[in-house]
Amino acid sequence: MGKKRVYIATIMAFLMIAMLLATVLLGSAALELTVNPTSGMPGDSVAVSGTDFAASTPVGIGIGVEVENTDYNMTYAGTGVGPYYGKVSWYPIKPGSFVLSIDTTMSGGIVSTYTDNGNGTLSGSFEGAYGDINYTTGEWSRTSTADLTDLEQLYSATYIRYEWNVTPAGGLITAPDGSFTTNITVAQLGNGSCPITAIDEDGNFASADFTVYGSTVPEILSFGAVMLLSSVAVIIATFGFRKRMKIRQK
Repeated sequence: MGKKRVYIATIMAFLMIAMLLATVLLGSAALELTVNPTSGMPGDSVAVSGTDFAASTPVGIGIGVEVENTDYNMTYAGTGVGPYYGKVSWYPIKPGSFVLSIDTTMSGGIVSTYTDNGNGTLSGSFEGAYGDINYTTGEWSRTSTADLTDLEQLYSATYIRYEWNVTPAGGLITAPDGSFTTNITVAQLGNGSCPITAIDEDGNFASADFTVYGSTVPEILSFGAVMLLSSVAVIIATFGFRKRMKIRQK
């Protein structure tokens, strides 16, 4: 009987562990983004679906490659120790890429920075200073450790965005389970690979491959091609100049 009880207890323990592992695996579904169709022309409608994003949270959608962007002398509001707040010119923003700089040296102050933690929060360069960045709307806010009311402040920000913001005009909110499905319009991009990326306010993001074809947008020449064409142009111009000089000498 003793061996039988041990056997039953072992089986029960195994079943409980298996159920626990299954629950963990189900609860940690991979963040995923799918598009249908996976290719199209500018102006086409494309269905975009995401899973395992933050629950009941706004999502921003961008299409195209990553682009480094800098905003200078941004408009802001706020007094005292803050919060001070404003908005960048392009969004959605790639999580972890945003850096806010505040220059008050014109009126005897210093330069302070706020760095993106990748989860929608910003860490100030001084203890006790913090902020927030909304990746989907580009809105930022920050506090100060000193009263800045009488200081002239210049705000600038560097961040990574995408070629086009194609978030639906009415906005987009995930379901309670973190999923969403929406339709976007393919932007006026050149032919080739143009990934689609979705980002929520918590910094969760995922991309799906998409290819643009049939575009009338001129292709952007590579640096090598530009240099080659420039060299050819210089050679032609030099040859023409020498030819004109020889004619004049005659």
